[in-house]
Amino acid sequence: MRKITTAITVAALAFSMSLAAAVPAAAVTGYDSAYAGESAFVNIVGGQTQNFQVFFANTGTTSWQRGTGTQVDLAACLEDKVTCNAQDASEATWNSGWLSSVRYATTTQTVTPPGSLGTFSYNITAPTGVAAGIFRFNGDLVLASTGEKIHPEGYYQEANSGVSAGAATITDLDPNEGSTDGGDNIDITGTGIRCTPAFPTVSFGGTNATVLSCGATSVTVDAPAHAPGSVTVTLTNSGAAASNGLSFRYEDTDGPIFVSMTVSGDLVLATFSEPVCRAAVFSSSDWTVNNISSGGTSILVTGDNIPDDCDDAITTATLTLQSAVSNGAFVEATLNDFPYTTSAVTQGDENANITDDPGNAAAAPQARQATATAPETTEPELISASGNVSSSTILLTFSEPVYCRGLAVTTDIDVDADDPDVTDPTVTGYGSSPCEASRSDTATTFNITLSTDLEADTTYTVTFTVDADSVEDAANNDLEDQSSVDFNPGAGDFTPPTMVDARLTSNVGTTDFREDDDAFTVTFSETMDDTTTGDSIQLQDQDGTVVTVTCGAGTNAVICDWNDADTTITITVNVANLTVPALGAEGDGSTPGMQIPFNVTTLNGFADAQGNVPNVLGSADRLVDYE
Repeated sequence: MRKITTAITVAALAFSMSLAAAVPAAAVTGYDSAYAGESAFVNIVGGQTQNFQVFFANTGTTSWQRGTGTQVDLAACLEDKVTCNAQDASEATWNSGWLSSVRYATTTQTVTPPGSLGTFSYNITAPTGVAAGIFRFNGDLVLASTGEKIHPEGYYQEANSGVSAGAATITDLDPNEGSTDGGDNIDITGTGIRCTPAFPTVSFGGTNATVLSCGATSVTVDAPAHAPGSVTVTLTNSGAAASNGLSFRYEDTDGPIFVSMTVSGDLVLATFSEPVCRAAVFSSSDWTVNNISSGGTSILVTGDNIPDDCDDAITTATLTLQSAVSNGAFVEATLNDFPYTTSAVTQGDENANITDDPGNAAAAPQARQATATAPETTEPELISASGNVSSSTILLTFSEPVYCRGLAVTTDIDVDADDPDVTDPTVTGYGSSPCEASRSDTATTFNITLSTDLEADTTYTVTFTVDADSVEDAANNDLEDQSSVDFNPGAGDFTPPTMVDARLTSNVGTTDFREDDDAFTVTFSETMDDTTTGDSIQLQDQDGTVVTVTCGAGTNAVICDWNDADTTITITVNVANLTVPALGAEGDGSTPGMQIPFNVTTLNGFADAQGNVPNVLGSADRLVDYE
């Protein structure tokens, strides 16, 4: 249920909420709450004071107002998590300014209206000479005037008196990017780094690096291998909490390799070690194909289907030959280096015309051999159609890649609704992914557009009325006339999306979230509308500071960038510093600045693809922290 700051150990992540898996309903009429996050568990020594903070959302209908009959307190509870307004004797001596011996704190906010977060902050002081151990402080929200529990959830936080606190602070990574293969030496600069009794642990997105050298202000590590993308790097001293996090980006630096081939008739299927795309238009000099069985006769390659758009990159490419190869012939295909030359000049080791998505050129020259087989004669089939409610686009999927050299899309495809009250749409043309007319550009899918939007709970039939040479596979086998398939776009979607993951991805300056290029991501439970210009996000940190950022322009402008699936948005500060409320102003907190971690409290203008607005309070994760 909870998302906890980086100082909490993996063991702590199990958290007390597991003891309250079946959460009771609200116990006091008009009052209800939902746990929303907390500060880290702490390390402590005798005589030292530490602070705990926990956040609960007011999900009832009554405002929580300090000093009135609607004041809500965080009460102490016994280990049974049932008996509250009571304190374990072993922890009573840790009281440091609590409301009473059995009440830790009330809200730091004067008024916490329904839908807002209440912050409960209290201190603990370890008795002088305290023995090593874990001290747990259990609690739940109660109505201050009666002591009645509002919504028991089994909250607790822990103090560890066995090891003194000693988290390091890291300030720089040099370099701050490296290869996905790992092995890069990274210098990490900071303060409070301890090399004894053991070197600190350095984590790159959850994978530990090898620490090569250690000093009080820097360490050098051998970065581990990792998938492409940004990760958070933290340093953890022996027996202490993790440091703050810095962003490190893994770059894919390995080029694709031509690994195998098959040949049939006038087609060669060339398979690569990873998906490839074109950085330059097709050139026949990219490939050399020789019929070894005919004395090494060269056969011109007239085209291939490697896409220009790397979002559509493919692992197996189809090469079209000028002439067919007889069944049983032994054939060699070579991916040539680029630029290609027949002179005696030494060639390079790559073909820059063909790359992977990050832009790494394919290794070349690379030669592979195969024995030709008879051309395949299987006809392509229309296997599915799909579309969303209120959309006017249908995606058609075939059993194998096809091209359409003779298809009249607006007249050769019919779409019929089975409901007599629903008007049959007409096909108005291709969508964003048309069926190409070239044999070198085959694909298993293409989409079409309709004259009207698709209706919910309606079955549609898509039928092709085609002649020969209209829709064909790469071997020129025709799609059968009157091929058809049924589909239903489904019921109308009225479910609001929720946030399922929130995490900090970049913190370039201070430990606050404020500077240019500081960033976090939010992942939603479903596909979202990716139009965000002018949309705003309200943030609230653990001491009550409230800041609203806006996608696009403005005082607190941020860049809002969706991933390809429109499920994860990256929010990046796009001003020198965010403007936060001054002390005494509305939305200020007890400490200036938007401190990390912080909660996403409001999303204005955001919606899923069907127009449903997010359920913020009902989201599984809205605490932006290091993960």
